[in-house]
Amino acid sequence: MCPGSEAPRFANKRRAGFALLAVIWGTGLIAMLVVAFMNSGRLRLQVAFNIASATEANYLAESAINIATLTLLMRRDALPTSETVYDGAPKFCVLDQAVVALAVEAESGKIDLNAAPPELLQAAFLGLGLDERRAEEAASAIIAYRTSPTDAGVQMGSTSKGGKPLAAKEGVFETIMELDQVNGLDSALFSALLPLVTVHSKNSGVDSRSSPPALFAALSGFPVEAVGALASQPYPNNLNRTDPRFPANFNQPGDQSAFLIHAEVRLPTGQTIAKDAILDLRPPDGKQFAIREIRRGQSRYADRLRAIGAAKNVLVGEC
Repeated sequence: MCPGSEAPRFANKRRAGFALLAVIWGTGLIAMLVVAFMNSGRLRLQVAFNIASATEANYLAESAINIATLTLLMRRDALPTSETVYDGAPKFCVLDQAVVALAVEAESGKIDLNAAPPELLQAAFLGLGLDERRAEEAASAIIAYRTSPTDAGVQMGSTSKGGKPLAAKEGVFETIMELDQVNGLDSALFSALLPLVTVHSKNSGVDSRSSPPALFAALSGFPVEAVGALASQPYPNNLNRTDPRFPANFNQPGDQSAFLIHAEVRLPTGQTIAKDAILDLRPPDGKQFAIREIRRGQSRYADRLRAIGAAKNVLVGEC
């Protein structure tokens, strides 16, 4: 064979090799693009599923709040055979295959941030474990926050920022969430106080019958450890609501016209949500009722809801 005839053959082989390499490289690139698109599609699908589940859980929580509202309205309008005490003990039920925890708390059992005297605030802080100096300072800070500079009484505390982004409001609390802006209250104390206070009872005292277990124990002089245990797990408990240790000067029976409704929902998918609503059954405008606040709540019964869901909801009835 002539040596010159080998050159075109080798050139053809090289071109064929490069063509094969280009095909392999192109196929790999296309495969990578397909995989990336599939992963992106799965991610978008998961995000859409999560949004749909969160929306469903939110609607179910609002439905549970509506059920509790209707129940309270019917009991208000019915001829009472005995007075119902709403102390926040939870009830569990099933709503459209979701497990629901419902708790109703009479706001009259809590400390009203706008009406409570310094002595009640200090007693509560002492019961939560603060020393006398810190308890007095915290109570004074709350009084200062709510006190208008034009009030005739002596204003306690100052309007300096004290580490907070805003100065003291010098006006009434409109929501308990404003506690976060009170001088001297750190995040731990803020979290501990939230379940124990209100701005809707309008009472200077608290109703011992419906008082949150931790607040009842704190005012009754229980050991700090016992108060903490009731704060973390309030129900069930063996509290004696007529315990003589509860200060008589702080005990003020309420009219049970304002309630906090706590609704916690767990879907079969595991999606959860907690919502709190403040219901006023005697609004000043003459309406049947008014929802004063609705906000995202703190989960209280996640373990119990998970256990009920694992048992296929056979442990509870329909809402």
